[in-house]
Amino acid sequence: MENVYEEFMVYDLENTGERKKLDINQDNLQLHLNSEQVLIIVREDLRRIFIWKGSKSPVRKRFISSKVAQQIQKELITDARYHRCKIVSIDQGDELQEFLNAFKLESMEATERLPDMRYIRNVERDRLKEEKKLTKQKNSEAEYYSPILEDTADDIIMSSIRIGDTKPSLLKPSTLKKTVGLSEQEADKIKEKILKKDVPPNYKRQNLILGHTLYGAVSKVTEVLGRNIVDIVWEKVSKLPEGIVELDNNKLRVYIDQNKGIVEAVEVLKKSDLNKSSEDNRQNQEQKVNIRRELPKIPSNKSSEN
Repeated sequence: MENVYEEFMVYDLENTGERKKLDINQDNLQLHLNSEQVLIIVREDLRRIFIWKGSKSPVRKRFISSKVAQQIQKELITDARYHRCKIVSIDQGDELQEFLNAFKLESMEATERLPDMRYIRNVERDRLKEEKKLTKQKNSEAEYYSPILEDTADDIIMSSIRIGDTKPSLLKPSTLKKTVGLSEQEADKIKEKILKKDVPPNYKRQNLILGHTLYGAVSKVTEVLGRNIVDIVWEKVSKLPEGIVELDNNKLRVYIDQNKGIVEAVEVLKKSDLNKSSEDNRQNQEQKVNIRRELPKIPSNKSSEN
């Protein structure tokens, strides 16, 4: 850096990446803003390093300008007279208001731009960010899809962006929606609808599958006025078995929402084995009767007296 403190400096970039300091008065800056140039403008008093990119400036200069600006930033930091300056990129025709106010300039219309496949101007970058944000919001509001209907394809397919190219892209955005989870309110509503359904004879509910979540029945005992009240609550199963689980003696009931065209839930039913339970109870009763019959008789007091 120069030995004399300067709050305003302008550098022109060569194709080799070298920078050349220009002797420019701050009031006459707009006269030197050429559409084929890339200039690095330092306003130390504003803590800013502006990279001004002409609309027809070479792509190589645009890319190396960031590296050169960082070098100037480091040089300023090592000099105790200067502060750390923020690097701000400025595109011709899309100048930030901060840049225009700093030098009392008016926006320069870009009548021609070089079409290249790699360079993205500030206005295009902002547009892409906004489109990405809107896409995320749209996906978050998408209807719920069951894992059975889940598609593993990418949410959006985009082709390379070519600045200045008005031809439509051959690739179209995918219309597939991401699978999103159920809210607690939605899950409770579906569970309530399932639990109102009668269970087939000789079966009992074992589990409910809603989206990616497995629910199981939990018995909760509450003491009310000296009496124990048992409530069955369906809660999320936190510890799941690993790998594949095969169900041999179970029946599945699939709940489908015809309006949305989706699978809402899967109900897992298990045989209650009522016949086996009845047989076990009968055998237990017979064993109790046999035990009573086999008890030895106790002699009475009268027999012992005789």
